[in-house]
Amino acid sequence: MTANIANIAQTFDLDPHHVEIRAVREEEIHCVADIITRSFHFDRGWMGWFTPLFKLGIAEDLRHRLRSNIVSGSSNGKQQQQVCSIAAYTDRGKSQVIGTIEVGMRTTNYRQPTPHRYVYISNLAVSRDFRRLGIAQGLLHDCERLTTAWGHTELYLHVMGNNDRGRRLYEKLGYEIVFRETVWSIVPWHRPERLFLCKQLD
Repeated sequence: MTANIANIAQTFDLDPHHVEIRAVREEEIHCVADIITRSFHFDRGWMGWFTPLFKLGIAEDLRHRLRSNIVSGSSNGKQQQQVCSIAAYTDRGKSQVIGTIEVGMRTTNYRQPTPHRYVYISNLAVSRDFRRLGIAQGLLHDCERLTTAWGHTELYLHVMGNNDRGRRLYEKLGYEIVFRETVWSIVPWHRPERLFLCKQLD
């Protein structure tokens, strides 16, 4: 699957045929960790001192989850339902990871009257040099494909209320707010809002 680059920036000539969206490989996990670390600003200011630790933790967490999922899926005869996908850009024979996303099954709170499983997106991140080129949109469309393949018709994710760019993207793609929640913060006067979104798939 190639990324949708209908809104490609005029300053960067990105050939859509050189962008491939697929499952991450073991040797690419460190690249994914680097993109996530930089996308969520773990390399800014004083936190920059801890960037290597953040990257290592993210990489090991991802590696553990993907391995556990493969083992449990193969032993129980169930299909894999935790996937980390990447957008890989190939140019002059060299492949570069430029975006990533995770999608997997989650279960609602067991204390609810009718707990059920649902498909949830997390860790959507695109390398800074490749943003606003439709990469994120392509990754989200791939999650929709996986969701349909798993037999589900709803897709959920969280986005921070002050993430205007992210909210516009999700709204454009048909996501709607299910509920709003206040996030705990160490700063008493700063209580950021987090939105829980859902998209109904055809």
